[in-house]
Amino acid sequence: MANHSVPSMPICIQENISLKKFNTFRFDATARYLAIISTLDELRDATHWANYHAIPIKMVGEGSNLLVTEDVNALVLINRLSGLTLTERENDYLLTVAAGENWHKTVTYTVDNNMGGLENLALIPGSVGACPIQNIGAYGVEAGEFIDAIEVLDRETLTTKWLLKHECQFAYRDSRFKHDWATKYFILAVRFILNKHHEIKASYSGLSDLLPLEPTIKDVYKSVCQTRIKKLPDPNLIGNAGSFFKNPIVSQQQYDALLRIYPDLVAFPMKDNWKLAAGWLIEKAGWKGYKKDGVGVYEKQALCLVNHATDDGKKLMLLEQAIKQDINDKFNVELEREPIRLV
Repeated sequence: MANHSVPSMPICIQENISLKKFNTFRFDATARYLAIISTLDELRDATHWANYHAIPIKMVGEGSNLLVTEDVNALVLINRLSGLTLTERENDYLLTVAAGENWHKTVTYTVDNNMGGLENLALIPGSVGACPIQNIGAYGVEAGEFIDAIEVLDRETLTTKWLLKHECQFAYRDSRFKHDWATKYFILAVRFILNKHHEIKASYSGLSDLLPLEPTIKDVYKSVCQTRIKKLPDPNLIGNAGSFFKNPIVSQQQYDALLRIYPDLVAFPMKDNWKLAAGWLIEKAGWKGYKKDGVGVYEKQALCLVNHATDDGKKLMLLEQAIKQDINDKFNVELEREPIRLV
């Protein structure tokens, strides 16, 4: 049961802390309160204190899907919960990973131990706890396909529970954690099911050309890493959050209309619709390599917006709006941002 006594400020909480090192764009802003959370007790104490004082709480992992544009009048929690457990069963593995663990290191662990499923998601920046929120995906695979359950902390009762996959309503770059669960739960751990008879997915455009005829899990992993390194900048060298826009989904009718005008249109078939390559649209519109006011569009991948030399995230928002308007004007297609704005 939650403790409802008047709480003192937990020692893990600091006041007026810069967020620059906690987001991969390296934009600067100040959090009114900030705590680096390494244990469940720390998370409970910090949440209880903030709830009592009616202070909003924002949970952050590695800040790789974050857009910081202004000071945050809230308690920002940096999730550093750690730990990994593996259970082998007859036909599969159950892998439970704490939310603060690094995503790519987790993928690498599965590949090194010949466990298939996550290899297409190598080198996606961020923490394990962020993966179900966004239902991260790449090269024809989404994390939600392999998630069995998610351990959470109820922000009001401070009790823990496991949420099953079907409850999470995973969709393209989406889940309930972005909607009705956004202020209800904190993610503590994610449990994956990795089938021993896993079928490798290697037919995705841009990946299959690099692979042998009968690729192994490690072959796919290496090719994904090579492709991402070639296309996307290292956030330690150039501030970025990877892919900045979602690939827009359009109807068959709209796809046909665009294809008549642009025979080289890059798109991927879905059940009843088409997923357009947002990077192709942006490059076709002439934005690739654009630079202004310290921000720009990466010269090797138009889907990636970058911070060259500014602390001000609002400058990137201006660029975002200009690109979205231009794509709408040229193609009648609306782009949607992937990174979540921290406000």
